[in-house]
Amino acid sequence: MTEKQLSKIMTFLIVVGLAIAGFGLSLAVFTDRVSKGSPSDIMLIALLIAGGLLISVPAKIYLTFQLMKMNDEKMQKEKRANN
Repeated sequence: MTEKQLSKIMTFLIVVGLAIAGFGLSLAVFTDRVSKGSPSDIMLIALLIAGGLLISVPAKIYLTFQLMKMNDEKMQKEKRANN
């Protein structure tokens, strides 16, 4: 698997994770499940938000490291070109 394919997969995971977390957040904000629901409803909302973040955060970290790596390589090339 190439880095480009892996980056696309990680970007997809970020989108999916944020969608799941957003769905959980919308359930908490726009419905009365938190105030009138049972504890299992609150647990469902918390699991949706936590699960979405659990999916998206590692992907963000990976992509950040990839961007830092590309930036370092670019800076190395510029240094070599200036010397």
